[in-house]
Amino acid sequence: MGIFFNRDLSDKSQAIIDYLSGADMTAVSSIMGEESLKQSDIFTAVKILAGDIASSTFVYKKGAQENDVVLDLLNKKPNEVMTPYTFLFAITAQMLLTGNAFVVVERRGTKTERLTFVKPSQIVIYEDDEDGSLSYAYTNLKGYTERLQSKDVLHFKSFSLNGKTGLSPLYALQTELSMLKNGNNLLSAFFTKGIQAGGILKLSQSNLNNKSKKQIKKDFEDVNSGAKNANSVIVLDSTQDFKTFELNTDILKMIQNNVYSTKQIAKAFGIPLSRFGMELVNTTDDSANSLYVSSTLRAYSKMITDELFVKLSVDTEIDFSILTGHDVQTKFNKMMDETKGEGILVVNEARKFYGLPPVENGTEIVRKLRGGEKNATTGTTEDGASESE
Repeated sequence: MGIFFNRDLSDKSQAIIDYLSGADMTAVSSIMGEESLKQSDIFTAVKILAGDIASSTFVYKKGAQENDVVLDLLNKKPNEVMTPYTFLFAITAQMLLTGNAFVVVERRGTKTERLTFVKPSQIVIYEDDEDGSLSYAYTNLKGYTERLQSKDVLHFKSFSLNGKTGLSPLYALQTELSMLKNGNNLLSAFFTKGIQAGGILKLSQSNLNNKSKKQIKKDFEDVNSGAKNANSVIVLDSTQDFKTFELNTDILKMIQNNVYSTKQIAKAFGIPLSRFGMELVNTTDDSANSLYVSSTLRAYSKMITDELFVKLSVDTEIDFSILTGHDVQTKFNKMMDETKGEGILVVNEARKFYGLPPVENGTEIVRKLRGGEKNATTGTTEDGASESE
């Protein structure tokens, strides 16, 4: 067996590797993993994507062989400590932040019994130097390590260059995150200083060395800086003279109003700007949301369901109909509110909403009835008489 990566995929190790491989380590600071959630736009992006995926359900593809045991694990109870929502949310969030998310599959014989989410720091990947097959060294919370075959570990990768390890979208945002961090630090430093925007303290008739100057500077700032000293009185003796620098407030306005980094983050994650509270130009919310579902969410869901099919032999897809407004409840509401009950649902969809069994030829579009016509949805005529009558 040959070691594929003789390291774990934890947040810290990934951050160190990205930092050391940076072209200009002094200019760009790498913020990876959970540390990046301290930036509000990253937090929002991860919350939106993970929340949208986790709030949807797995359904069988048309004509697929059913495996209710696995589907119940995915949609009802993956393990003893996680709900389906928190399980899929954690997978998606970890995958976005570090590029990799892992789930250990626990079986009894051929039956899948439990899906356990584990952190990347608990996994080391190995590659066979002959056939390229992968295996995983998994360290549990008690510190015990065991080697697992590839079929026993679900390995989700948001973006991959080699098909074996993933890369986080944050990799493309190092410059933007550095700009945000430095800009926020500048604002924080300004408000922390209180009344002081920087200045010159002159001491007349003195001959001080650098050590003494630093001490005087520190003492002066301790007394006069900070929010609690804002608008307070500065006390100077006859040997001191203090003048403030003129502050260019345009720089602060530029930092506060800067939306470039937000747009770059939204672009890297594939999320419409409207979801970040920004107005769109020449684009409707519906069209942006449709594009988001059809491109971004479909790509992530395809990656997830492909891994489930290969490792668990269950052919599913993630149902995003609620997000697109194509679920029966939404279509029924539109039918009633916008079209007075015509042209949205097919007959069997309407019957299902009312808890009625499907009927033959139930794919006909629900429409308004003419006098004397029978309503295929409820079994009554247009004048109110029942089918039995």
